Amino acid sequence: MNKEKRTLIITDIHGCYDECRALLEKMSFDEETDTLINLGDTIDRGPMIYETFLYLRGLKERMGERCILIRGNHEQMMLDAVENGGRDKDLWYYNSGEKTVYAFLHHKHRIQEYLDWYLEMPYYHVTDSFNCVHACLKDPDPLKNTIDTLIWGRDTDYSGKLVLTGHTPYKGPLYFLGEDVGMIRENVWTVLPPTGMIALDTGCVYGYRLTGMIIRENNSFLVCSVASGVKK
Repeated sequence: MNKEKRTLIITDIHGCYDECRALLEKMSFDEETDTLINLGDTIDRGPMIYETFLYLRGLKERMGERCILIRGNHEQMMLDAVENGGRDKDLWYYNSGEKTVYAFLHHKHRIQEYLDWYLEMPYYHVTDSFNCVHACLKDPDPLKNTIDTLIWGRDTDYSGKLVLTGHTPYKGPLYFLGEDVGMIRENVWTVLPPTGMIALDTGCVYGYRLTGMIIRENNSFLVCSVASGVKK
């Protein structure tokens, strides 16, 4: 009997490697059959940045197109800093980039060795039922949004085709539809809405929780989370 194909969504790991592994285990992640989408921000701030990189790189090598690693503002800041230096480097270091640099150096590597891997990260991912970006959309078509909107935006007044986002940390996963907003109950299967925005960043690196989402082939979904081990 063929195992059901599922899509798992995670976001804003920020080097919280242990929580990432615990969350995927809680979601019964199967790299042989599941599709995994990370909505950006794998680096900076957290305690195990290099270990997170190694793990995700290994998954990408083994899973291929079923592992989608979207570019967040922190990956973009890193790429800009390495390319341009100056103010771009200052901005990245202000946002914890120095911690990423030292994490790689501690393991006798320089992040410059892996720029091509980070450059391959797309700004968005599109499916029939939903879109994925790091920050937000203004127009339902990702191509009609600026890169700044895709990786830095914080707009929540949105009612187009469903978009799944990270970037802005909330106390729990939220669903936005136009000016309306509601909390998403965890560990309850429900039907994926066709429109609106689901925000999944729940501030793991700030000491709160790491949240993920499981989407089945019939478009039912469940949200679950694990507690952060990072001290507030």
